[in-house]
Amino acid sequence: MPSAKTLQAQDDAETRRPKRIADQVADQILEKISDGIFLPGDRLPGERQLAESMSVSRVSVRAALQKLKTRGYLRAVQGGGTEILSSTGIDMDTAMTDLVRDSISNLRDLQEIRCTLETWAARRAAINASEEDIKLLRMAYRQAHDPRRAAKYRADDDHRLHMMIGRATGSIIYYHVMKMLHDVLQAALNEIRFNGMVGPTFDRMVQEHHRDIIEAIAAHDPDAAEKAMSNHLQAVIDFFKTASDKQAT
Repeated sequence: MPSAKTLQAQDDAETRRPKRIADQVADQILEKISDGIFLPGDRLPGERQLAESMSVSRVSVRAALQKLKTRGYLRAVQGGGTEILSSTGIDMDTAMTDLVRDSISNLRDLQEIRCTLETWAARRAAINASEEDIKLLRMAYRQAHDPRRAAKYRADDDHRLHMMIGRATGSIIYYHVMKMLHDVLQAALNEIRFNGMVGPTFDRMVQEHHRDIIEAIAAHDPDAAEKAMSNHLQAVIDFFKTASDKQAT
């Protein structure tokens, strides 16, 4: 009969083994994120599917996911599932989000930064977009501008459409940078769409701009895509300037 010491050693070995496997699983998931197989904003496959694809136990998968959540790479989604946050494991500074939310001037600054980043993205997307990318862009456009869609989803829908353009660039670096700005962009978009200073005219303008951007990307016309995105974001910058001037008076 094994001694108590031997049994304890076996127990310790079993305790350590899943942890080592969990670390390997976590490394494999991070590698897939870095390679662009899993993108920020995507939901990971379920525990069972991950376990089967990696030939490990669900216990090891669960431990790996928890480790990555703790480090800020993943988060649990309400209703079930796990979403990828970023490849950095670093959450955007909430103080920066507050600065954007509370100041029209800061919103305008962020929009100018977006203009530089996203005109590049529109041009690159027009060069690299696949048929699947274009299909997803058009689906995102229809959802964002569906008149039956509840107003509370507008900011999320707008952000999703712009992230789909980012995906179409084929640049994992750009996509991760934009995802890192997610919280700040969401705060900005919420202010744009819900601050009481916009209405049907602004919404129609945004819809027309989005259509022009997507059609230019679908036509694989980088010059037109860049111009359409620049026109769109510059119009929003002008809106901020007008709103900022009103606040100052």
